Amino acid sequence: KREGVFYGQCSEICGVNQGFMPIVIEAIPLESYLNWLKNKTDI
Repeated sequence: KREGVFYGQCSEICGVNQGFMPIVIEAIPLESYLNWLKNKTDI
């Protein structure tokens, strides 16, 4: 339930060197996400 940018490592080995793949997650408020989604779809 925290907003911000979070960094980590891939935890699934689905190919060569995938276990070393860095990941970045940006947590935003739900309303911001829903507004973004609305603008990306025809719903």
